[in-house]
Amino acid sequence: MRKFLAAVSAVVVAAGMLAGCSKAADNKDAAYLKDLNLDDYVTLGEYKGVNIEVASPEVSDEEVEQYMQYISSSMKATVEVTDRAVQEGDTVNIDYSGKRVDTGEVFQGGTAEGYDLTIGSHTFIDGFEDGLIGAAIGETRDLNLTFPENYSSTDLAGVDVIFTVKVNGIKIKPDLDDAYAASLGIENVSTIDELKTYLKDRLMEDKQAQYKNEINSKILDAVTANCSFNQPPQATLDRFKGLYTEQADLVASYYSANYGTSYTTDQVLSMMMAQEGFSGEQTDYLDNKSVELAEQFIMLGAIAKLEGIDVTEDELNEKLESDMSNANATAEEGKSIASLDDYKKTVDVENIKENLLTNKVIEFLGENANVTEPAEDATEDAEAAESTENTETESTEETEEAESADSADTAE
Repeated sequence: MRKFLAAVSAVVVAAGMLAGCSKAADNKDAAYLKDLNLDDYVTLGEYKGVNIEVASPEVSDEEVEQYMQYISSSMKATVEVTDRAVQEGDTVNIDYSGKRVDTGEVFQGGTAEGYDLTIGSHTFIDGFEDGLIGAAIGETRDLNLTFPENYSSTDLAGVDVIFTVKVNGIKIKPDLDDAYAASLGIENVSTIDELKTYLKDRLMEDKQAQYKNEINSKILDAVTANCSFNQPPQATLDRFKGLYTEQADLVASYYSANYGTSYTTDQVLSMMMAQEGFSGEQTDYLDNKSVELAEQFIMLGAIAKLEGIDVTEDELNEKLESDMSNANATAEEGKSIASLDDYKKTVDVENIKENLLTNKVIEFLGENANVTEPAEDATEDAEAAESTENTETESTEETEEAESADSADTAE
């Protein structure tokens, strides 16, 4: 869940992300930076040479080992075992049929062929998996079991049943060794040590990206704090409220499609509110966010004007060409866009131009900021807080996994 919220935060909150992917605006009167006399809405303070503290990214050997453990735990059982009986932790391929003891009838959902079951996963009701331990390949066993009294299907709750189970095969997870590392097909990785180096580099890339995002965030906070603002026009606020909601909707759709858990836009926004400690209504939250984002963009636009920062037509077209290529790569057959002019009709070009402009300004501010390491005590406190958060997260994730297993029990 922590990773989910972090991803939501990165996608929804980051100003640079908010201006890049909206379709052409329905409201023709929407106020973009080019529509505003920016000096009417912001009085700039000091924006060059702001001082911020951000710890340089590091990847410890312990983190690499934890990642290796994650890989090991998530590996699928692929190695066939033929010279022994079923043991705890094996993945067995089975055929099974369940019948009620009182009537001898096969009950709905109690029959399958070629089913892969990990012994010890608690996927099936108590006694089923334990009853297969010691079974040889090709052996058939009758398991006399009783469904729990609180079983979700009232027709089976508390019912005595007999499962007839045949063990077709046994598989185990491969060893996390040099052979496995070589099998991954990663360039220049043929041993475990090389895999660890590769993973360390990838973890560092992630931390470098987080480091840059944290720097940009703190710079924006510092520069914003040095400015004074007048209330942005309503059209601008409406625009940013729509963008913020749209991004939350995209995040919900992405996670629903890729992680097997359904999220709604309201749920994403509620999680963001909780993460930020906002206790009001969702409408109030969106109102506050629209002001925050509008002021930030106005501030960045004013800095761009003062510093002569602009986006050229070539830069804009290069971005649009890239976006069009990405869109076509995932488009359904026959629905790709043939020309840049046609693509421009499907997106908010001015919105994308603002995105490029504000990113340029943020880069300019970063080049002119003073970034230093935090005091040692502060770093230790932050590490301790992160450690506590990780522990709490692991506990939460274990609970979620247990709940997921319970759900699987019900399904079976």
